[in-house]
Amino acid sequence: MILDFKEIPAANGNDGLQDTFELFTRDLLQYLGYRIIENPDRGADGKRDLIVEEIVRGIHSEYTIRWLVSCKHYAHSGKAVKDDDEINIRERIEQHKCDGFMGVYSTLPATSLAGILKGVKNHIVYDHERIESLLLRDAEGQRIAARYFAESYRNFQIENPVPAQIFADNSPIICEVCGRNLLDGESQGIFVSLKPFIEPDVDSHGTDRQIKEIHFVCKGECDNTLKESWRGLYYDSWGELDDLKNPTIWISTFIGFINGIHHNQDLSNEAFNAMKQMFIRTYPYVARHLTSHEKERVKQLIRFGLL
Repeated sequence: MILDFKEIPAANGNDGLQDTFELFTRDLLQYLGYRIIENPDRGADGKRDLIVEEIVRGIHSEYTIRWLVSCKHYAHSGKAVKDDDEINIRERIEQHKCDGFMGVYSTLPATSLAGILKGVKNHIVYDHERIESLLLRDAEGQRIAARYFAESYRNFQIENPVPAQIFADNSPIICEVCGRNLLDGESQGIFVSLKPFIEPDVDSHGTDRQIKEIHFVCKGECDNTLKESWRGLYYDSWGELDDLKNPTIWISTFIGFINGIHHNQDLSNEAFNAMKQMFIRTYPYVARHLTSHEKERVKQLIRFGLL
């Protein structure tokens, strides 16, 4: 679980926050597209926490389902919602002139309750796992998650980073063979530096030792295809583009680039501009915290003397 439902105050407290789970349910259902008919309130409520309506649209017609909503916040105890927690479901549906029953639970329904619900014509349950998957699927849902699960959502953002909005748009780095965006998180992209082969008597600081070209390509088949164009002319070195989404590796590689310029490392104008664009286009991915996986990757590279 990513969201810790214990961040929402217990429903049996007396600190004034005992209604928070019901308010969360209201915001959740509004986000999902339900229309709120009766809001949460205190006092005798006839065993209903909210009443909402859902408009169901078919090809030729539409109709409305009026849902009786019951909220059960048992995350602090961890117990399931049992049949004796939800008594007289059919009678409650009729009392409030509803068409179906909706349970919104911070744990799970017990088998005893699930059996009873099977006998209710219209019923739906939003348990903690279903709620989590719904909230984290898009930006609007995540705003609700950030409001009610502040600590959990901070951790989620760290472990699921997205590029920072630094530029008007985040430009891709394109594979020179297949055209795939090498920064999309699915590809195995690399950058390849090319230096020409030289004879032993040529000055090692001469222009023949320049990095002549920088290429961007998918690892494997695309890389092998591109190698055919320089085989026998250049020798290459390469690095992982995904590593440049790691803040620590990015700054280390960037400083290495700057140090190389300071120590008169020769780059052709084309190679210099390619490196510059690579750092610019990967920067939005690193203006953030490190994920746990990235921290381990940094340790691994340090252990092998590669960072």
